[in-house]
Amino acid sequence: MKISHLLFPFLLALALSACSDSKTDSNPVSATASQAPKKASAPQDALPPIPIEFIMDSALNGNVEAISLALEAGIDPNITDENGRTPLMLAAFNGHTEIAERLLEAGARLDMRDSTNRTAFMFACTGPNLKLITILHRRGASVNDIDSHESWTPLMFAAAEGHRDVVQYLLDNNADPNAADVDGETAAMFAQSRGFPEVAAMIEARMK
Repeated sequence: MKISHLLFPFLLALALSACSDSKTDSNPVSATASQAPKKASAPQDALPPIPIEFIMDSALNGNVEAISLALEAGIDPNITDENGRTPLMLAAFNGHTEIAERLLEAGARLDMRDSTNRTAFMFACTGPNLKLITILHRRGASVNDIDSHESWTPLMFAAAEGHRDVVQYLLDNNADPNAADVDGETAAMFAQSRGFPEVAAMIEARMK
């Protein structure tokens, strides 16, 4: 989407205004940067910097237009919130493929990790969006990354949610079915304990 240079300031101002009006305490993405006041010498029509929370909310909630406007305005696609999460991670968490693709085209990195050492690919594997998972994997995401919270892998995230197609894709692309978390539990165990016996059987068939 190409925005007219005459129309862009108006649309961005509207987007920022809407973000401010719709903020609620239940929003899972907390604010991490306040809007800096304008200097007295700034032009009257100068736009304020885009708040980080606006970018994160837009990525999490699938607001393609807002992300497109922000990227055209020159925001860094690898900005992070207070938990070290990037817009790509949040878009991946809710399966927003188009936003993820736009962020990747703008230079979003797949190797970035949040405060628990989780990647955008791990976030994607918590959901059923196989298209997005395939895109991230083909761009270089690792199927065997491990977080630093419970030593979970992408396969564990997918298995715990019962996402059969995602589990199959990960296994077919060399995800380790024998990996265990800090408690010694495997992806198959998670699938079984959460009521997904077919998924558990798929994983167990690949275990040594």
